[in-house]
Amino acid sequence: MSQTAKSSAKAQDTSGEAEKSSKNGNARLRWTALIVLFVLTFGGVLAYWRYAEIYPSTDNAYTGADIVRIAPLVAGQVIEVYVGEDQMVSKGDPLFDIDPSPYDAALRGARAQFDAAADAAGTEGENLKAAADDMETKRVALVEALGQYRAAEKAANSEATATGPALADALKAVRDAEEAYKDAHQAFNEAQDKSMIVTVPTAKLRGAAAQLDKATEDRVKTHVISPGDGWVSNVHVRPGAVMNAGTPAFALVESGPWWVDANFKETDLARIRRGQPATIELDMYPGYAIEGTVESISPGSGALFSVLPPENATGNWVKVTQRFPVRIRIGGKVDPERPLRVGATATVTVDTTGTGTKDAKADANVGAKAEPATQNTASTSTR
Repeated sequence: MSQTAKSSAKAQDTSGEAEKSSKNGNARLRWTALIVLFVLTFGGVLAYWRYAEIYPSTDNAYTGADIVRIAPLVAGQVIEVYVGEDQMVSKGDPLFDIDPSPYDAALRGARAQFDAAADAAGTEGENLKAAADDMETKRVALVEALGQYRAAEKAANSEATATGPALADALKAVRDAEEAYKDAHQAFNEAQDKSMIVTVPTAKLRGAAAQLDKATEDRVKTHVISPGDGWVSNVHVRPGAVMNAGTPAFALVESGPWWVDANFKETDLARIRRGQPATIELDMYPGYAIEGTVESISPGSGALFSVLPPENATGNWVKVTQRFPVRIRIGGKVDPERPLRVGATATVTVDTTGTGTKDAKADANVGAKAEPATQNTASTSTR
Protein backbone atom coordinates (compact mmCIF):
# COMPACT_ATOMS: atom_id res chain seq x y z
CA MET A 1 0.00 0.00 0.00
CA SER A 2 1.34 3.37 -0.96
CA GLN A 3 1.95 6.17 1.47
CA THR A 4 -0.87 8.18 -0.08
CA ALA A 5 -3.43 5.37 0.46
CA LYS A 6 -2.40 4.98 4.12
CA SER A 7 -2.81 8.70 4.73
CA SER A 8 -6.27 8.67 3.11
CA ALA A 9 -7.43 5.70 5.23
CA LYS A 10 -6.16 7.33 8.40
CA ALA A 11 -8.00 10.55 7.58
CA GLN A 12 -11.23 8.62 6.99
CA ASP A 13 -10.88 6.83 10.36
CA THR A 14 -10.29 10.15 12.12
CA SER A 15 -13.33 11.72 10.42
CA GLY A 16 -15.55 8.75 11.38
CA GLU A 17 -14.46 8.93 15.01
CA ALA A 18 -15.15 12.66 15.12
CA GLU A 19 -18.59 12.16 13.57
CA LYS A 20 -19.38 9.36 16.03
CA SER A 21 -18.20 11.48 18.95
CA SER A 22 -20.37 14.37 17.74
CA LYS A 23 -23.43 12.13 17.51
CA ASN A 24 -22.84 10.78 21.02
CA GLY A 25 -22.51 14.33 22.37
CA ASN A 26 -25.74 15.43 20.71
CA ALA A 27 -27.54 12.41 22.13
CA ARG A 28 -26.28 13.20 25.63
CA LEU A 29 -27.46 16.81 25.24
CA ARG A 30 -30.89 15.68 24.13
CA TRP A 31 -31.23 13.27 27.03
CA THR A 32 -30.02 15.92 29.44
CA ALA A 33 -32.51 18.42 28.05
CA LEU A 34 -35.32 15.88 28.30
CA ILE A 35 -34.41 15.05 31.90
CA VAL A 36 -34.24 18.74 32.84
CA LEU A 37 -37.57 19.38 31.11
CA PHE A 38 -39.15 16.43 32.92
CA VAL A 39 -37.80 17.61 36.27
CA LEU A 40 -39.05 21.16 35.67
CA THR A 41 -42.46 19.92 34.54
CA PHE A 42 -42.79 17.57 37.49
CA GLY A 43 -41.60 20.29 39.86
CA GLY A 44 -44.05 22.79 38.37
CA VAL A 45 -46.96 20.38 38.68
CA LEU A 46 -45.96 19.51 42.25
CA ALA A 47 -45.60 23.20 43.15
CA TYR A 48 -48.98 24.02 41.61
CA TRP A 49 -50.64 21.12 43.41
CA ARG A 50 -49.05 22.15 46.70
CA TYR A 51 -50.03 25.80 46.19
CA ALA A 52 -53.62 24.83 45.39
CA GLU A 53 -53.66 22.72 48.56
CA ILE A 54 -52.37 25.54 50.78
CA TYR A 55 -54.32 28.31 49.03
CA PRO A 56 -57.65 26.79 47.93
CA SER A 57 -59.51 29.03 45.52
CA THR A 58 -62.90 29.16 43.82
CA ASP A 59 -64.61 31.46 41.36
CA ASN A 60 -68.03 30.18 42.43
CA ALA A 61 -68.58 33.03 44.88
CA TYR A 62 -71.09 35.86 45.24
CA THR A 63 -71.30 38.98 47.40
CA GLY A 64 -74.11 39.37 49.91
CA ALA A 65 -75.58 41.79 52.44
CA ASP A 66 -78.61 41.99 54.71
CA ILE A 67 -81.76 42.80 52.75
CA VAL A 68 -84.81 44.11 54.62
CA ARG A 69 -88.24 43.92 53.02
CA ILE A 70 -89.92 47.23 53.81
CA ALA A 71 -93.63 46.81 54.50
CA PRO A 72 -96.23 48.91 56.36
CA LEU A 73 -97.53 47.58 59.67
CA VAL A 74 -100.99 49.06 59.02
CA ALA A 75 -103.22 48.90 55.96
CA GLY A 76 -104.31 51.87 53.90
CA GLN A 77 -103.76 54.03 50.85
CA VAL A 78 -100.29 55.44 50.15
CA ILE A 79 -100.39 59.24 50.04
CA GLU A 80 -96.69 60.11 49.82
CA VAL A 81 -93.47 58.35 48.74
CA TYR A 82 -90.21 60.02 49.75
CA VAL A 83 -87.64 57.78 48.05
CA GLY A 84 -86.78 56.68 44.54
CA GLU A 85 -85.07 53.68 42.97
CA ASP A 86 -81.51 53.00 44.25
CA GLN A 87 -81.61 55.99 46.61
CA MET A 88 -79.31 56.04 49.64
CA VAL A 89 -81.14 56.44 52.96
CA SER A 90 -80.13 56.59 56.62
CA LYS A 91 -81.75 55.11 59.68
CA GLY A 92 -84.89 57.06 60.56
CA ASP A 93 -85.36 58.65 57.12
CA PRO A 94 -89.00 58.89 55.95
CA LEU A 95 -89.87 56.32 53.28
CA PHE A 96 -93.61 56.65 52.62
CA ASP A 97 -96.89 57.55 54.35
CA ILE A 98 -100.22 55.75 54.65
CA ASP A 99 -103.43 57.81 54.73
CA PRO A 100 -103.88 58.57 58.47
CA SER A 101 -107.56 59.65 58.31
CA PRO A 102 -109.15 56.42 59.62
CA TYR A 103 -106.48 56.10 62.29
CA ASP A 104 -107.03 59.69 63.42
CA ALA A 105 -110.71 58.88 63.92
CA ALA A 106 -109.88 55.73 65.88
CA LEU A 107 -107.40 57.70 67.99
CA ARG A 108 -109.99 60.36 68.84
CA GLY A 109 -112.46 57.69 69.94
CA ALA A 110 -109.87 55.90 72.08
CA ARG A 111 -108.82 59.20 73.66
CA ALA A 112 -112.40 60.08 74.56
CA GLN A 113 -112.90 56.73 76.29
CA PHE A 114 -109.56 57.11 78.06
CA ASP A 115 -110.41 60.60 79.35
CA ALA A 116 -113.74 59.37 80.72
CA ALA A 117 -112.07 56.44 82.46
CA ALA A 118 -109.32 58.68 83.84
CA ASP A 119 -111.83 61.13 85.31
CA ALA A 120 -113.64 58.26 87.03
CA ALA A 121 -110.39 56.83 88.45
CA GLY A 122 -109.44 59.96 90.40
CA THR A 123 -105.80 60.69 91.27
CA GLU A 124 -104.40 57.56 89.63
CA GLY A 125 -106.20 58.51 86.44
CA GLU A 126 -104.76 62.02 86.54
CA ASN A 127 -101.18 60.72 86.62
CA LEU A 128 -101.76 58.43 83.67
CA LYS A 129 -103.65 61.17 81.85
CA ALA A 130 -100.64 63.49 82.18
CA ALA A 131 -98.42 60.87 80.54
CA ALA A 132 -100.98 60.42 77.77
CA ASP A 133 -101.11 64.18 77.17
CA ASP A 134 -97.34 64.31 76.82
CA MET A 135 -97.37 61.39 74.39
CA GLU A 136 -100.05 63.07 72.29
CA THR A 137 -98.08 66.33 72.26
CA LYS A 138 -94.99 64.53 70.99
CA ARG A 139 -97.04 62.72 68.35
CA VAL A 140 -98.50 65.97 67.05
CA ALA A 141 -95.00 67.46 66.94
CA LEU A 142 -93.88 64.48 64.85
CA VAL A 143 -96.74 65.04 62.40
CA GLU A 144 -95.84 68.73 62.11
CA ALA A 145 -92.15 67.94 61.55
CA LEU A 146 -93.11 65.46 58.87
CA GLY A 147 -95.24 68.07 57.14
CA GLN A 148 -92.33 70.52 57.14
CA TYR A 149 -90.06 67.84 55.70
CA ARG A 150 -92.58 67.10 52.94
CA ALA A 151 -92.70 70.80 52.03
CA ALA A 152 -88.89 71.06 52.05
CA GLU A 153 -88.58 68.00 49.82
CA LYS A 154 -91.01 69.41 47.28
CA ALA A 155 -89.06 72.68 47.28
CA ALA A 156 -85.82 70.75 46.74
CA ASN A 157 -87.33 68.94 43.76
CA SER A 158 -88.59 72.15 42.16
CA GLU A 159 -85.60 74.39 42.93
CA ALA A 160 -82.00 73.20 42.83
CA THR A 161 -80.60 76.18 44.72
CA ALA A 162 -80.46 76.96 48.43
CA THR A 163 -82.74 74.05 49.39
CA GLY A 164 -80.16 71.50 50.56
CA PRO A 165 -79.64 72.94 54.08
CA ALA A 166 -83.39 73.41 54.58
CA LEU A 167 -84.06 69.78 53.65
CA ALA A 168 -81.32 68.56 55.98
CA ASP A 169 -82.72 70.66 58.85
CA ALA A 170 -86.23 69.33 58.22
CA LEU A 171 -84.93 65.76 58.21
CA LYS A 172 -83.13 66.35 61.51
CA ALA A 173 -86.33 67.74 62.99
CA VAL A 174 -88.22 64.60 61.96
CA ARG A 175 -85.60 62.35 63.57
CA ASP A 176 -85.65 64.40 66.78
CA ALA A 177 -89.44 64.26 66.87
CA GLU A 178 -89.35 60.48 66.39
CA GLU A 179 -87.00 60.08 69.35
CA ALA A 180 -89.10 62.41 71.52
CA TYR A 181 -92.23 60.42 70.74
CA LYS A 182 -90.51 57.13 71.56
CA ASP A 183 -89.48 58.51 74.96
CA ALA A 184 -93.00 59.78 75.69
CA HIS A 185 -94.52 56.47 74.61
CA GLN A 186 -92.17 54.58 76.90
CA ALA A 187 -93.10 56.89 79.79
CA PHE A 188 -96.79 56.22 79.13
CA ASN A 189 -96.20 52.46 79.22
CA GLU A 190 -94.24 52.79 82.46
CA ALA A 191 -97.09 54.79 83.97
CA GLN A 192 -99.47 51.95 83.09
CA ASP A 193 -97.20 49.43 84.78
CA LYS A 194 -97.20 51.27 88.09
CA SER A 195 -99.24 49.53 90.74
CA MET A 196 -102.80 50.80 91.15
CA ILE A 197 -105.47 49.64 93.54
CA VAL A 198 -107.62 47.25 91.55
CA THR A 199 -111.11 48.73 91.45
CA VAL A 200 -113.73 48.91 88.77
CA PRO A 201 -112.69 52.45 87.72
CA THR A 202 -108.99 51.60 87.58
CA ALA A 203 -109.70 48.39 85.66
CA LYS A 204 -111.64 50.39 83.09
CA LEU A 205 -108.81 52.92 83.03
CA ARG A 206 -106.27 50.24 82.23
CA GLY A 207 -108.43 48.90 79.43
CA ALA A 208 -108.93 52.38 78.00
CA ALA A 209 -105.20 53.08 78.29
CA ALA A 210 -104.40 49.92 76.34
CA GLN A 211 -106.85 50.93 73.61
CA LEU A 212 -105.37 54.43 73.49
CA ASP A 213 -101.86 52.98 73.28
CA LYS A 214 -102.82 50.80 70.33
CA ALA A 215 -104.65 53.60 68.54
CA THR A 216 -101.70 55.95 69.00
CA GLU A 217 -99.22 53.36 67.74
CA ASP A 218 -101.37 52.58 64.70
CA ARG A 219 -101.49 56.28 63.88
CA VAL A 220 -97.71 56.62 64.16
CA LYS A 221 -97.18 53.50 62.04
CA THR A 222 -98.80 55.24 59.08
CA HIS A 223 -95.44 57.00 58.78
CA VAL A 224 -92.93 54.37 57.58
CA ILE A 225 -89.26 55.09 58.30
CA SER A 226 -86.01 53.37 57.33
CA PRO A 227 -84.84 50.76 59.87
CA GLY A 228 -81.18 51.22 58.89
CA ASP A 229 -78.64 52.68 56.49
CA GLY A 230 -78.60 51.43 52.93
CA TRP A 231 -80.05 51.66 49.44
CA VAL A 232 -83.70 51.21 48.53
CA SER A 233 -84.27 48.94 45.58
CA ASN A 234 -87.14 47.50 43.56
CA VAL A 235 -89.45 50.38 44.47
CA HIS A 236 -92.89 49.56 43.07
CA VAL A 237 -95.17 51.63 45.31
CA ARG A 238 -96.71 54.93 44.21
CA PRO A 239 -99.13 57.43 45.76
CA GLY A 240 -102.65 56.10 45.47
CA ALA A 241 -101.72 52.45 45.86
CA VAL A 242 -103.61 50.54 48.54
CA MET A 243 -101.41 48.32 50.69
CA ASN A 244 -102.18 45.65 53.22
CA ALA A 245 -100.28 45.32 56.45
CA GLY A 246 -97.14 43.27 55.87
CA THR A 247 -97.14 43.63 52.08
CA PRO A 248 -93.57 44.48 50.95
CA ALA A 249 -93.29 47.83 49.20
CA PHE A 250 -89.60 47.57 48.28
CA ALA A 251 -86.28 46.25 49.57
CA LEU A 252 -83.58 47.94 51.62
CA VAL A 253 -80.04 46.70 50.95
CA GLU A 254 -78.16 47.60 54.12
CA SER A 255 -74.78 49.28 53.71
CA GLY A 256 -73.06 46.82 56.02
CA PRO A 257 -71.82 44.36 56.96
CA TRP A 258 -70.89 42.70 53.65
CA TRP A 259 -69.81 39.13 53.01
CA VAL A 260 -69.06 36.67 50.21
CA ASP A 261 -70.55 33.19 50.02
CA ALA A 262 -67.85 31.07 48.34
CA ASN A 263 -68.78 27.54 47.26
CA PHE A 264 -65.65 25.41 47.78
CA LYS A 265 -65.25 21.80 46.70
CA GLU A 266 -65.46 19.31 49.52
CA THR A 267 -61.87 18.29 48.81
CA ASP A 268 -60.74 21.84 49.73
CA LEU A 269 -62.41 21.98 53.14
CA ALA A 270 -59.88 19.89 55.07
CA ARG A 271 -57.57 22.85 55.72
CA ILE A 272 -60.10 25.70 55.84
CA ARG A 273 -60.81 27.01 59.33
CA ARG A 274 -62.79 29.89 60.78
CA GLY A 275 -60.65 32.99 61.24
CA GLN A 276 -58.27 32.32 58.34
CA PRO A 277 -57.55 35.28 56.03
CA ALA A 278 -58.93 35.34 52.51
CA THR A 279 -58.47 37.45 49.40
CA ILE A 280 -61.52 38.48 47.37
CA GLU A 281 -61.26 39.59 43.75
CA LEU A 282 -64.45 41.01 42.25
CA ASP A 283 -65.11 40.42 38.57
CA MET A 284 -66.60 43.90 38.23
CA TYR A 285 -63.32 45.48 39.39
CA PRO A 286 -60.42 43.66 37.64
CA GLY A 287 -57.13 43.89 39.52
CA TYR A 288 -58.81 45.08 42.74
CA ALA A 289 -58.61 42.80 45.79
CA ILE A 290 -60.43 42.98 49.13
CA GLU A 291 -59.32 41.34 52.35
CA GLY A 292 -61.70 39.09 54.23
CA THR A 293 -61.88 36.46 56.96
CA VAL A 294 -63.49 33.02 57.01
CA GLU A 295 -66.56 33.42 59.21
CA SER A 296 -68.36 30.09 58.90
CA ILE A 297 -68.54 26.83 56.97
CA SER A 298 -71.93 25.42 56.07
CA PRO A 299 -72.82 22.10 57.74
CA GLY A 300 -74.49 20.95 54.52
CA SER A 301 -73.80 21.13 50.81
CA GLY A 302 -75.50 23.70 48.65
CA ALA A 303 -77.42 21.01 46.78
CA LEU A 304 -78.83 19.65 50.04
CA PHE A 305 -80.70 22.89 50.77
CA SER A 306 -81.96 23.40 47.22
CA VAL A 307 -85.65 23.30 46.30
CA LEU A 308 -85.17 19.84 44.78
CA PRO A 309 -82.46 18.04 46.80
CA PRO A 310 -80.60 15.25 44.98
CA GLU A 311 -81.82 11.66 45.27
CA ASN A 312 -78.79 9.38 45.01
CA ALA A 313 -80.54 6.08 45.77
CA THR A 314 -80.88 5.21 42.09
CA GLY A 315 -79.27 2.64 39.82
CA ASN A 316 -77.58 5.18 37.53
CA TRP A 317 -75.88 7.18 40.28
CA VAL A 318 -72.77 9.14 39.29
CA LYS A 319 -70.43 10.49 41.93
CA VAL A 320 -70.04 14.27 41.73
CA THR A 321 -67.81 16.40 43.93
CA GLN A 322 -70.07 18.48 46.16
CA ARG A 323 -69.62 22.14 47.03
CA PHE A 324 -70.09 23.65 50.47
CA PRO A 325 -70.80 27.36 51.10
CA VAL A 326 -68.06 29.13 53.06
CA ARG A 327 -68.94 32.62 54.28
CA ILE A 328 -66.14 35.17 54.02
CA ARG A 329 -66.67 38.32 56.07
CA ILE A 330 -65.36 41.43 54.31
CA GLY A 331 -63.25 43.43 56.74
CA GLY A 332 -62.21 47.07 56.84
CA LYS A 333 -63.68 49.95 54.90
CA VAL A 334 -64.89 49.51 51.35
CA ASP A 335 -63.53 51.87 48.71
CA PRO A 336 -66.35 54.36 47.97
CA GLU A 337 -65.14 54.52 44.37
CA ARG A 338 -65.79 50.77 44.08
CA PRO A 339 -69.14 50.17 45.80
CA LEU A 340 -70.16 46.61 46.52
CA ARG A 341 -73.32 45.18 45.00
CA VAL A 342 -75.33 42.18 46.14
CA GLY A 343 -74.93 39.14 43.91
CA ALA A 344 -71.67 40.23 42.25
CA THR A 345 -69.41 37.33 41.23
CA ALA A 346 -65.99 37.00 42.82
CA THR A 347 -62.93 34.78 43.09
CA VAL A 348 -61.96 33.84 46.65
CA THR A 349 -58.60 32.46 47.79
CA VAL A 350 -58.13 31.32 51.40
CA ASP A 351 -54.72 31.34 53.09
CA THR A 352 -54.72 28.10 55.10
CA THR A 353 -51.22 28.57 56.51
CA GLY A 354 -52.82 30.14 59.58
CA THR A 355 -54.40 27.94 62.23
CA GLY A 356 -57.67 29.84 62.40
CA THR A 357 -60.24 28.80 64.99
CA LYS A 358 -62.28 25.65 64.98
CA ASP A 359 -65.87 25.47 66.13
CA ALA A 360 -65.30 23.59 69.36
CA LYS A 361 -68.95 22.66 69.76
CA ALA A 362 -69.15 21.26 66.23
CA ASP A 363 -65.89 19.35 66.66
CA ALA A 364 -67.14 17.88 69.92
CA ASN A 365 -70.23 16.58 68.17
CA VAL A 366 -68.22 14.81 65.48
CA GLY A 367 -67.77 11.19 66.47
CA ALA A 368 -69.73 11.56 69.69
CA LYS A 369 -71.68 8.50 70.74
CA ALA A 370 -75.42 8.74 70.34
CA GLU A 371 -77.35 8.83 73.60
CA PRO A 372 -81.09 8.52 74.20
CA ALA A 373 -82.74 11.93 73.94
CA THR A 374 -84.28 13.14 77.19
CA GLN A 375 -86.02 16.20 75.76
CA ASN A 376 -86.76 17.84 72.44
CA THR A 377 -85.24 21.25 71.74
CA ALA A 378 -85.32 23.39 68.63
CA SER A 379 -83.43 26.50 67.66
CA THR A 380 -83.73 28.58 64.54
CA SER A 381 -81.68 31.49 63.32
CA THR A 382 -82.33 33.83 60.44
CA ARG A 383 -80.03 36.39 58.92
